[in-house]
Amino acid sequence: MFAQYRAARQISRDRRRLYARIAKMPNSTIRDELVAVAQRYESAER
Repeated sequence: MFAQYRAARQISRDRRRLYARIAKMPNSTIRDELVAVAQRYESAER
């Protein structure tokens, strides 16, 4: 149980870091594409 909780926290932390790094990029189609790829990856995991 604790291991699952810890893994879920780590995944959510990594997700926040990823989106924060993308958000720091200047507005562009590349940034929009990175967000789309990250969202597709998240939906494929579930």
